[in-house]
Order: sequence, then structure tokens, then C-alpha cells
Amino acid sequence: MVVTGVVRLNTDGSVHDFQLDHPEKLPEPVKNLVSQSAAAWKFQFAVAPTSLTTERMYLRVVATMTDNDHASLRVAGADFDEAVNDDSETVQPPRYPHILYPKQALEEHASGTVYLLMRIGKDGKIQNIATEQVNLSNFAPTADMARYRKYLADTAMKSAQQWVFTVPTKGKRAARSEWLVRVPVSFLTTGESVPDYGSWALYVPGPRENIPWLQRPKLALEAPDAVPNGALQSLDDDAQLSSTSGGG
Repeated sequence: MVVTGVVRLNTDGSVHDFQLDHPEKLPEPVKNLVSQSAAAWKFQFAVAPTSLTTERMYLRVVATMTDNDHASLRVAGADFDEAVNDDSETVQPPRYPHILYPKQALEEHASGTVYLLMRIGKDGKIQNIATEQVNLSNFAPTADMARYRKYLADTAMKSAQQWVFTVPTKGKRAARSEWLVRVPVSFLTTGESVPDYGSWALYVPGPRENIPWLQRPKLALEAPDAVPNGALQSLDDDAQLSSTSGGG
């Protein structure tokens, strides 16, 4: 389950408070887990703030069945980016063109989500692109899953090369010469749909990929698959989670 919301941080990097999106849709154990985890979070700032700061929060919560009636919960990954009130202060996605389903994946009933990492230039075009991770919707033999991930990743990267983003024109990010963004691309077979917010989905995570052109080792501590479908995450160095994301 992917859970989203906002968190406000004190100037020392501790959590002041947080608000979950649509808490009425979330199971009580999930809300309790997030509360317990957030109490232990500690952030580091590139530039120390002088007042409360607000970050968008993306959490991947994983439930593992311990028997037929019980499950253990943990926050498997957490991502954060600065919350802004004006779209012109951050990178905005293009109107994504329809992506054709890779024929081989369709024939083998392979589906999943590709998490793309992209460096965007001043003209809104992609300078560098890579696949960070590919999660599948079903289990299969290891060799088959590797092949499915390649089908989906190759198609997503090839299609994304044509995208043109809208770059910031206001705020502190507007002065940059490039921006780093993370975008999930989902491939769903007939009869599948993106899970509703607050519902569970089978979790078959793929390995994290090495990205040669990326010179930001701190990103290895983040979780690409905490970003929900349909979202775009802008990555910056303002606030980094330095403590564990928690568990339960």
C-alpha cells in the first residue's frame, strides 16, 4: 500500500506533526504504524531552516502474513519532497502520450510499474534517463521476472524520451539549470486496474538499479516505489531523512 500526506518539520529536523491524505480510507493499523514511525524520524537539511518546513510524504507500507489471520506491518520505504503551493515553483509533467503495451509482455501476461529517474534541462527535455526499479504484479520464476522487467523498462524509457516537461518559473528552484524527477509508469493487462487509495496490492519489488550518471549517493537511501501512480516527485537536497523509516 502507498500512503501519502504532508509532514511539518522543526528547525532541528524532528517531526512537528503530519497529516495523512484521506485518513478515512486507511486501516487503523496502518495509521498507527505511520504515527509510530514518524515519531522516530529525524531529518537533515542542506540549509538550516529558520521556521517550520513542510514536505510531501510518500510511504510504502508492506504487510506480510504471519498466519491465516495475522500480518506484520512495516514502512518499507519513505520519500519526501518540498511541498509548494504554486505549480510554477516545481517541475510539471507533460500530458503523457499513450504508451503501447510491449507485445512480448502482453503475450506473457506480464504487468507492473516502472520507476523512471530523469534529469530535466532548461528546455524541459530529458537530458538523462534511467530505470531505478521495476515492480511486477505477479510472481513468476526468477528468469521470467527478469525478462518481464526488461520488456516494461525498455518500453517505458523509449516512450519517455519524447516527453517535454514544464520547468519552474518561480521560487528558489527556478534558478537551477537542471532538475531531477521520479515518475512511475504502470502497465496493466486487461482486467487490471490501479489499486484504490487505501487498498492492498500484491508487492513483487524488483532490484534497485545502478545509475552511472547519477552523482547523488543519498538517493540510494530513498524508495522509488513509494511514489504513487500518476505522481511526479521532484528530488532536491533540502531535507533528507537520516533515521530509519520505521517498522512494526
